Amino acid sequence: MNRVQEFECESIDVPVGLVPENATPFTLALHVSSAAHSASIAHVSNVEYVRWIDRMCELHGESCGRSRAALVAEGRMWFVSRHEIDYQRESFAGDELACATWVSSAGKTTLHRESVIWRRSTGDSICRATSRWVLIDLASRKPLRIGDAELKLLQPLTRRA
Repeated sequence: MNRVQEFECESIDVPVGLVPENATPFTLALHVSSAAHSASIAHVSNVEYVRWIDRMCELHGESCGRSRAALVAEGRMWFVSRHEIDYQRESFAGDELACATWVSSAGKTTLHRESVIWRRSTGDSICRATSRWVLIDLASRKPLRIGDAELKLLQPLTRRA
């Protein structure tokens, strides 16, 4: 299976308690392929979760009209400055998972994004993540101010000064 195609953009009902009530999460369906397994243990590798979180964020950006290609053409890009991941349960090849991501807060040059992955059959949370992203000018490699238009598209729950 092509790893890029393992996600399907789909509107999915999120189990109560996994996402704040005031969030409008971007949701995806995820089919776990055997390529996601660790080389030594028959379960999904922790590196794969990081890749999934990054891909969810990329697809969310595309759904808002802010693809990575468009950002590069504008001379800017979102860079991760921190990931914090809580692995709560194992997942395995063949699992049907669902994912949600949303922007929880935004500042002048950074935003915090929350992500959750759960097993569709039970609603059990597999992992939760908080990531801090910085908008970077590609020429100078320095942070850029996040514009109001960008924030409107990303719908952060709170805005910090």
